Amino acid sequence: MAKRKRDLNTVYISERLRESLRPISRCALTTVVAPMGYGKTTAVNWYLAERAGAEAVKVVRINVYSDNLAIFWRSVQDAFARAGFDMLRGYPRPVDAAGGGLLADDLCHGLAGEVPCYIFIDDFHLLLDQRASAFLCMLANRLPDNVHLIVASRDRFLPDAETVRLGAKVYPLGTEQLRLNHTELSVYAHRCGTELSDAQIDEILYSSEGWFSAVYLNLRTFSEHGVLPSRHSDIYSTFTAAMIDPLPEKRREFLAVMGLADEFTVEMACFVTGDADAKQILSALTEQNAFIKCLEDGVTYRFHHMMKECAERAFAALDGEKQTVYHTRFGEWYEARRRYLHAMTFYRRSGDYDALLRVVQEDAGILLASVAPDAVLKTLA
Repeated sequence: MAKRKRDLNTVYISERLRESLRPISRCALTTVVAPMGYGKTTAVNWYLAERAGAEAVKVVRINVYSDNLAIFWRSVQDAFARAGFDMLRGYPRPVDAAGGGLLADDLCHGLAGEVPCYIFIDDFHLLLDQRASAFLCMLANRLPDNVHLIVASRDRFLPDAETVRLGAKVYPLGTEQLRLNHTELSVYAHRCGTELSDAQIDEILYSSEGWFSAVYLNLRTFSEHGVLPSRHSDIYSTFTAAMIDPLPEKRREFLAVMGLADEFTVEMACFVTGDADAKQILSALTEQNAFIKCLEDGVTYRFHHMMKECAERAFAALDGEKQTVYHTRFGEWYEARRRYLHAMTFYRRSGDYDALLRVVQEDAGILLASVAPDAVLKTLA
């Protein structure tokens, strides 16, 4: 019998999870709350792809990158525009309850229709301002029947009172639905081309508690070394050992550097790393690594949080002079594209305060007005 080909990048959505995802189309708001690495984004993206394959739908994907509301608002505007909705172009960012109410009404009016519309907000836990949660609750109460809001977060963000008030309009998903059980882990391992005994499956379940990323790393270690990792190993150390350490030095440094960016393109990677082979490196990495994705636009790349965390640790281990060079290049890239808040962050890290003040002058204080005063003083100190 031919040996099964191993493909550890297989996307696996269990039948139990598929059933758990079905009510999304019947609810105004679905909350997907679980720690990092439980497959929240993968599950939602799978569901949205299934809906798009079954009927005509509109999908708005919004990623949260920080607690800065100005940056988040720009992401919202761009996401709606990419989905074919231009209603938010030039729309001022709401700053109070009245502005939020007007925005909610305009969204409901602009999105209402026969075509189902899904708005997916990922990494909502990064938005610490409680006004954001309050707005989502208000919006969920007003949404037309064809619009469904999906919000993924590591932490609970809906107050108990709002959950009760929303009632059947809100549908909660969590770790119980996302984690793998014994049977599902066995099926997943088999689809990856790895056959495990019941004892090995029990061992993985014991160490991972069904956490998808940890299961993946266990299977990768088993595939490469024939043994499962120690139960006492740190998951980030395991990740680094499995996904970063085996790479050639050039690629390890590439990952360490680009892990500082929320999203990036080949052009950006070439500029920041100084490597003309960035396109080839990214192509190879995305083929071999489930934690590095090219987004739907075919141009933008993004690291999974676990990869990003480990890449940032690897960057911290680089020589100080190298860190300064890369931080400066990030600052130059963002400054040239008028992304001044990002530019100031990296110039501060590089210690180039002349460049930082130059950016402040170019911005004329417009974006700084969206930052907390203490943060401004800390940046300019």
